[in-house]
Amino acid sequence: MKHGLKTLLLSLFALAAWARAEDAAPKPAARVPIPIARIKHSGPVDFEKEILPLLKNNCLACHNQTKAKADLILETPQAILKGGESGPSVVPKRPDKSLILRAAAHEDPDLLMPPRDNKVAAVNFTPEQLGLLKLWIDQGARGQVRGTGPIAWQPLAAGLNPIFAVALTADGQFAACSRANQIFVYHVPSGQLVSRLTDPQFLKPGPNSRPGVAHRDLVQSLAFSPDGRLLASGSYREVKLWRRATVLPKPVGVAASPPVALAASPDGKWLAIAGEDHRLRILAATTGKVAKEWSAHTGTVHSLAFSPDGKKLLSGAADQSLRVWTVPEGKLFTQTNTAAEVHAVAWLPDGQRAASGGADKVIRVWQLPEKGRGPLALIKELPGHAGAVTSLAANPADGEQILSGGADGSLRLWNVTTGAVVREVKHAGPVTAVAVRGDGLRFAAAGVSNSAALWETKDGRQVAVLQGDRYARELLAARERMATFAKAEIEFHRAALKTAETNHVTVLARVQKAAETGTNTAKAHDEKQKAFAAATATRAAAEQALAEVSPDVKQAADASEAAEQASTQAEAAAKNAKEKKAADADKLAADSEAKAKAKAEAKAALEKLPAEARTKLKDTKDKLAAAAKSVADTEKEFKRAELNQDNAGREIAAAATAAKNSAATVAASKTAIETAEAQQKLSETELAAARTASAAAEQPVRALAFAPDHLTLATAGDDGAVHTWSVETGVACEVYSGHKGGVRAVAFGSGATLWSGAADGRVLAWALQPGWTLERAIGSGDAASPLADRVNAVRFSPDGLWLATGGGEPTRGGEIKLWQAADGKFVRELKNIHSDAVFALDFSADGKFLASGAADKFAKVVELASGKVVKVLEGHTHHVLGVSWKRDGRTLATAGADNVAKLWNVATGERRKNIEGAAKEVTAISYIGVTDQTVVASGDGQVRLVNEKAETVRAFAGATDFVNAVAVTPDGRLVAAGGQDSVFRVWQGGTGEALAAFGPLAAKPAEPPKVK
Repeated sequence: MKHGLKTLLLSLFALAAWARAEDAAPKPAARVPIPIARIKHSGPVDFEKEILPLLKNNCLACHNQTKAKADLILETPQAILKGGESGPSVVPKRPDKSLILRAAAHEDPDLLMPPRDNKVAAVNFTPEQLGLLKLWIDQGARGQVRGTGPIAWQPLAAGLNPIFAVALTADGQFAACSRANQIFVYHVPSGQLVSRLTDPQFLKPGPNSRPGVAHRDLVQSLAFSPDGRLLASGSYREVKLWRRATVLPKPVGVAASPPVALAASPDGKWLAIAGEDHRLRILAATTGKVAKEWSAHTGTVHSLAFSPDGKKLLSGAADQSLRVWTVPEGKLFTQTNTAAEVHAVAWLPDGQRAASGGADKVIRVWQLPEKGRGPLALIKELPGHAGAVTSLAANPADGEQILSGGADGSLRLWNVTTGAVVREVKHAGPVTAVAVRGDGLRFAAAGVSNSAALWETKDGRQVAVLQGDRYARELLAARERMATFAKAEIEFHRAALKTAETNHVTVLARVQKAAETGTNTAKAHDEKQKAFAAATATRAAAEQALAEVSPDVKQAADASEAAEQASTQAEAAAKNAKEKKAADADKLAADSEAKAKAKAEAKAALEKLPAEARTKLKDTKDKLAAAAKSVADTEKEFKRAELNQDNAGREIAAAATAAKNSAATVAASKTAIETAEAQQKLSETELAAARTASAAAEQPVRALAFAPDHLTLATAGDDGAVHTWSVETGVACEVYSGHKGGVRAVAFGSGATLWSGAADGRVLAWALQPGWTLERAIGSGDAASPLADRVNAVRFSPDGLWLATGGGEPTRGGEIKLWQAADGKFVRELKNIHSDAVFALDFSADGKFLASGAADKFAKVVELASGKVVKVLEGHTHHVLGVSWKRDGRTLATAGADNVAKLWNVATGERRKNIEGAAKEVTAISYIGVTDQTVVASGDGQVRLVNEKAETVRAFAGATDFVNAVAVTPDGRLVAAGGQDSVFRVWQGGTGEALAAFGPLAAKPAEPPKVK
């Protein structure tokens, strides 16, 4: 059997489908042949429908068009018959000669398939499967592959709700998670489920309509665009892009003059507007149509309030009057004059009493007349403020309490019956507005101190100060992070320059030493060469002199030397034989005597020659021997000098190259410092501008209102914008900019609507919960899709222009493609990067490189400009499930199914550190902003914050099962994760405190969120 065929058959039944690592089952000590069953089959065996599925599940992992071990492809009958390195693996109508069947049936001990220790849990064919394969061969091994038919989608199993993907917007406002084929989007500050994304194609009329379904198959990946407006979701052979609707204001009615006060009826039907022209308007909230407009006062109307039943409207004005109107007719119900200009009005919860406050620092409580006959009756006066009473609000949860704010900066909670002050707190400056939450647990105040504040009603504890513009603050925080990063980059490059300069000095010293050594070796080489030449000449002269000696003398001398040598050898042999009493001792002794005699005779013959001739011969031979020794010695020294000179030449060249490289490194370091310094200068300029903008955004707050759901507080003021905040924590939610003048009044309506009136003369309506809609799909989810299989990774480029997708058919090849985020158009494919399915992608911060991790156990870095792999990171022993770039682009973190995360030096490809401590697969890893810390998730339920020393800084507790995915905001403020228990958890990144745990069907977390 040829070796090539054995090699290809050893991998014949590698399992194609990827599976999570499990402990290998014990293998039997030996395997016996598997019986081949006789099967009943009507008609020819269909290769595509019956044989190809067997091969696909067990063989095509190693023998496909992309990855053909031993040049064998088993995807079609034609390829099988063609075979590989050792010829065909199937012989038509000859199962006994078909190696593929013999190997699968274990008929040859040298061809046992699958291999005993295969890494993909491949199993033996059953007798029935072998019988079907044999029958196909018996029938001639015919057939063809026509292609995949339509996918027959089946409903997902009930209760299947694993979270495979999570995502956070950079600002921490929104979080998304997948559960099976659904996608849930949450508003983090308020802890609300804001959307279950629905593809309209699943909303067909009838019983099969499926609201809340985003994909047919499990959602494997999620990613928000950098601006948080787009959400990409990856599933089987498709990616969908979902867009958050832009909040655009809707003008309400036509303002005759700039509004100064707003009020919304409790039932959300009516909106009341007071203008600078002293006129009132009542509008239908849903249509914006004016139901009534009239001149209500002779002075500016400062405050409006609907009665609890929404049937009356209370107004207070600068004309020192307080008036009650019917709604929507606008008829005067009752009125009264006051002792001072009215700045604020409020209804008590019983709807029969009202309160007013004004310039004389007194709060007055009024009783409505019976049946609307007569004026308002004064029943209580509450003096105590040191300045004008600027604002009032009743406590809906306590019919006897009212909150007041004054120009003296104080807030007082009164019992209107007893006149006692229940609670008093101080604001940072004169108060312009107050409000009490619907459940009475919290109250708020706004002021000209450029801030608003939240307090606990029960104890007066301040919950939060609400100040400035969220976007301005976030930009400032981002600029501060970049300034810190720019400073660190300069420090890094300066240190690198110092090291490079030190190395360059060392290299220059090496160059100098190499040059000196080269000079010395050249000199020694010349000297040794001359000595060798001289010795050679001396030897030649000695040889010439010897040649001139008389032949008779030379012959006699040679004969004497030869006889002496032979006699010496014979004497030694005879002596040795005698001592050992050898059998041939006598013979050797005789031979020794004979040779001794010959030696004597040769010597005598030599001595008969003239003494002068013999002396000359001896001298000549001595000179030749000395000359020969001198040649040998000088040649040895000359060769050593040649070697030294050659080594010196190589060292000179190496030192020169090292000097060139070190000089280039020094120059590159200097350039990097210049670039870093320029970036730092730019960062400082941007930081200064951000500080200015953030400070400029802190302007007097003139109005505020609590939302009916008790979760949101709206504030507005001189910056011309409306701001919303979490009532629980004071975290900023959204900023609504649409006015061209200071906002003077805000009011909540029903259906998550907010109204605002400003000095620009406009009243605008804002929708507080913009929806998420499907913008487009990439791929069709079927065999015609440009995406080969499950999309395991999606990632937006840092500039938001590109979307990268990663996936591929398991064991057959990885797939990485780039698309335009704006229109979904295909940009390019990065081919032949991985040999197995891609599980993770991440762009470098500068957008020049894309890192990927795959089931082939590699992490790789691709230069996007060229599409070339510039670094291969090899070290994981199982699938690479996560990759994340550090902000500096010099370090890459990877997460592996081998229970280890790794940190890599991208420049050298060397591993810097292992992050251990996980008992199961490390499923995800993410660097935090510009820091050296990563968030690591693993299958043992751990979510950890880890530094570059591989030390656990903080644990995020709560997960009860396998954690599949993790996300973190750039500032590290929020960490989110999800897994098999289907609970989407959000933590405070700085403390590890659990903020929310969103269950699979819960619209709200079990407890109010505590986002800080």
